[in-house]
Amino acid sequence: MILRGALLLATVALSGAAVAQTDALALATDKIRDLSATLRVVESETDSEALESLGREFSTTYRIPRYEVWYKFPQKARFEGKAGILTGILIYNGDRKKYQVGFIKKTKDVRGKPGEKQSLMDLGVFAKDWLTDYVPTFVKKEGALSVFKLTQRDSESKSYEIVWVDPKTKLTTKRMSYGFDGKLRKQIRYTQPREIAPGIFFPARVELYNAEGKKAGAQTLEKIVVNKGIPDDKFRI
Repeated sequence: MILRGALLLATVALSGAAVAQTDALALATDKIRDLSATLRVVESETDSEALESLGREFSTTYRIPRYEVWYKFPQKARFEGKAGILTGILIYNGDRKKYQVGFIKKTKDVRGKPGEKQSLMDLGVFAKDWLTDYVPTFVKKEGALSVFKLTQRDSESKSYEIVWVDPKTKLTTKRMSYGFDGKLRKQIRYTQPREIAPGIFFPARVELYNAEGKKAGAQTLEKIVVNKGIPDDKFRI
């Protein structure tokens, strides 16, 4: 009877682990209440031609050598970079977006357009607040990784993401973005994970590839500080 009970408990535990690995919300983390970090372009790995194939947005982004990044739960993010004498600022606060370069300022409502937002997911973290904009569907297990298809909530967009999630680190190791026509647009790989606080991991590198699999650029994630308190004014729009 003791052996049978032990086997039953083991079976239940394994079943629970299997459920956790196929349930996106169970895998996603909400341990990061806020963070600050530096995102630096690896200039020696930038391929201008491959970047151009991804669109103007990426070719412009990689011209700025360094970004300061701030995040606060839920769905608040700020990216600030400098090109010459001009400072560019991009702020997301819920469903609102603000873009500022010099004296030029623009705000936009991005409700129903999650593809126009940036968040912890862009830094490789599989975060719960990001999933409020996406419907996750379990696809398969690939080794220790769980693979999900993410479609946009409350949106007419047919584009989607396929992500490979590490249950241990709560990081996406790979992210593949597909357009409305089902064709691959880009691939992002998040590598060299580090535990920067108990149970909180971040990748040291972010690598960008075009649809043909050619590396377009790379960035390093440095000086990461989490859960030290960031005022809401940092994300004011």
